[in-house]
This record gives sequence, structure tokens and C-alpha cells, in this order.
Amino acid sequence: MSETKNDFLSAAEAWLCDGYALDVRYVSRPTTEGRNLISAFIGMNPLESPKDYSLDIATDNIVAGQIQQFPVGKRELIQVLNEATQGRIVIAGSAQKLIGSQPYDYHSEMTHRDRWFSELHIQVIGGRVPMPSTEVLARIDNDLRASSHPFDGLSDLNNWLGTDAAVLNGEAPTIVVRVAPPVDLILDRCQLRENELTLVLHAHPTFDTNRIGLAVRGTPDDGLSSRQQVASLIEWGAVTNNRRAGIVHLQLHNCENALAILMIGPSTVRRQWFLDPTKARNNRYMAVQCFDTDLRRIRGALLESPEATKFEQGIAALLFLLGFSPVLQLETNSPDLIVTTPAGRLVLVECTIKTSDFSAKLGKLVDRRGALSKVLVGAGHQPDILAVLVCRLPRDQIAAHENEPQSHQVLLWAQEELNSNLDRVRHPSDPDKMVEAAKAALEPKEGDLFGA
Repeated sequence: MSETKNDFLSAAEAWLCDGYALDVRYVSRPTTEGRNLISAFIGMNPLESPKDYSLDIATDNIVAGQIQQFPVGKRELIQVLNEATQGRIVIAGSAQKLIGSQPYDYHSEMTHRDRWFSELHIQVIGGRVPMPSTEVLARIDNDLRASSHPFDGLSDLNNWLGTDAAVLNGEAPTIVVRVAPPVDLILDRCQLRENELTLVLHAHPTFDTNRIGLAVRGTPDDGLSSRQQVASLIEWGAVTNNRRAGIVHLQLHNCENALAILMIGPSTVRRQWFLDPTKARNNRYMAVQCFDTDLRRIRGALLESPEATKFEQGIAALLFLLGFSPVLQLETNSPDLIVTTPAGRLVLVECTIKTSDFSAKLGKLVDRRGALSKVLVGAGHQPDILAVLVCRLPRDQIAAHENEPQSHQVLLWAQEELNSNLDRVRHPSDPDKMVEAAKAALEPKEGDLFGA
């Protein structure tokens, strides 16, 4: 037995309990030797699905479906997992198998050490199969369009089921299995405030809560006393709405942030940081959040408001939190923001919430940087100006324009940069170092179009 398979089955034995929900989705090709799996997904969850999406399609060219069951006993769940790791699923007494001989290849996200939520996962990989002919694929698409629950071809079916169609491109067929934990932190009810950490957990009613591990680490570190195991302190209540609630209150000394680590036996379930909104090393953050709790207004202006003016105000507030000194211009023929650093470096900022005016905004920013540079040189100052174009959209939505700012030595902030900078405002920043790093990133590299 492979180590990956062994670790997965061992963890599943510790996690699963009577009363789980089972969700099986599959796409197969019928052959004279039986049904060959193209792709399958098996999910096990402690909560019943709010809707029943059961589905059954069977034609001469394609077999597909989804089966949902609740409640399912632990013994039956373990049997399903054993079958899956051997490359098959059993539907109504009929086995559907991956092509290829055992031992199959296995892959698991459980080896990814940087995961914050760690459900159990394994992918069973069969042998490669010949790609279906275009005639066969056309027949499959037409079968699906004519089914009682019509799908617009195989791609539409795979999108609905969440199965993998890579086998149609010559890849190996797979079975993917995910098992959700029987206990978890309820994040919107957990908090750290004024040195008290409150953690709320919900557990499956038949799960043995004595097997839970809960570790806490407070920062800044106060020696080893800031690191402790606290599972024994959880107060568990009665079962309500098919779940058992637990709560623990911890007093932490001079704590700004706390890391909670939830485990079942030797397996990690979740790692989660909690931040005390009443404490931060950045006094600018403290001043702003005193009147804008959790920066809700600023986040709304940056990420949600349809008003361009609100977006500009949000950018000015974010730059202030990062240690810059921004000013919103009243003159219309000017950059949206003029910003300075503690050392006197200048930053010109243009803001846009859409791509339709992306190039126009960029052109204006470059022209205004040039105009200000001439004024500074004439007055005996260094024309050391960083130009920044801020666009609310994520980078994949502005990919067609992404190279334009770089070609004009303009720094681009997209939605990803807005989120990452929002995450860092609790701690003091060095605006001058940020500007130096931005300018270094804009310098042409050797071999680039503009390089030497």
C-alpha cells in the first residue's frame, strides 16, 4: 500500500462517524467489458445537502450521474473509500472501474504544508486511455442534449458535476475523494479582543470530542506561556440542529494576534489567525478604525462602491494607513492623488474602476508626470516621481492591458495589491522602502525589450 493511500485511509478512519452525508458523481463510458470511469468525485460531509441533485443518465455512449445519501453509517463510508482507492465505485450493485492495473498512482493535497483548511483528499489516477474520436464525442454531446435532464454536451455535464474532463484530452482518468472534518471552528463567532480569545466549535453529534486537539499561540510571544494546548478547556453543550457546540474562553497576556490550530488525532483540520481590532502597532490604523470599525467603509469604497470618487477616497485612506501623506486634488486637470513619503519622495496616482478608460488614464498619468518633472527641475528639485495606476479589477480581467503600465515605467496596482495592502495596515510600513522597491521592480531587466 502506498504511503499516500495509507495516510488518507488512516485519517478517514479517525474522522468519519455514523451519520455522514455521501455524494458520488461519475462519468463513464460503457464498453463490452463493463463501464470504464472517465472521472468521478466522492464527497463525504457531516452535514446533509440542503437540496437533492440526484441524477442518472445512461445511453449507449455515456453513463453519468450523481447519488446523494444521508445518513450513512461509518462502516459503509469506509467501504466506499476502500473501493475508491482500488480504482472503482459501485453504483446500484454495478462496479465502474478506472482503466489500468493496480497499484494506481495517488496524489494528495494533504502533503501541502501551507494549507489553512485541511480536509482529507486523495486523487486516484488510472491508466491513460485513447482519446475518443470526434464522431464519438459528437454522439455523446447529442445524447446529453436529448436526455431527460438536458446538458449542452460533455463540457456542460462536467461543469455541473464538478468532474474532470481532462481524459478527453489524453490525460489519465481519475477518482477524486474529499472528506470534510466532523468538527470545525465557526469563524464568524470566534474573536480576539482585549486579551481574551473566544473560540466556538461545532462538532458532529456522534463524533467523540475527546479526540480533538486545540492549540493556541499568542503574539507577540511571551515566552513558552503564550503556547498552550486547550482542548480540555472546551465546554461542550447539548446537541442542537444536528450539531454539538463547544466554546472556550482564554485569557492571553498582552496579545495582539492569536493562532488557533485544530486537529483530530495527528491530522490538522484548520489553522486560523485572529486579530485584536483594539490593538495594532500602527497608530494610523488605530485612529482610523476608531471611527470606521474593521475599516468597513474603506473596504467598501475600495472593493465595492460603483462611484469613482469613493474609490479615490478609499485609495487615499489606504495610502494614509500605509504611512504616506496623500492629498485629493480639487483641480480636475490633475492626477487623482498627489502623495509624499516621509523622505519627501513624490507619488502620482490615477484611479480607475473599469478597463474602458484604462489607456486614457495611463496616458494622462504619464503626461502629468512629465509636466511635474519639468517644474521640479526648473525649481532645482530632483524629478524623482513614482507614477501609480490603480485599478479595482483583478489582474485576470485586465490582462489585455497589463503590459502597458510597465512599458511606460508606471506601477500597476490591481485588486490583488489592494487586498494585500489592506492586510498589512495593522503594522507600520516604511513608505520610502515601498517606493524604492516599486522603482526597482520597474527597472528594465537585461534581456527585456527595454533592457541593455
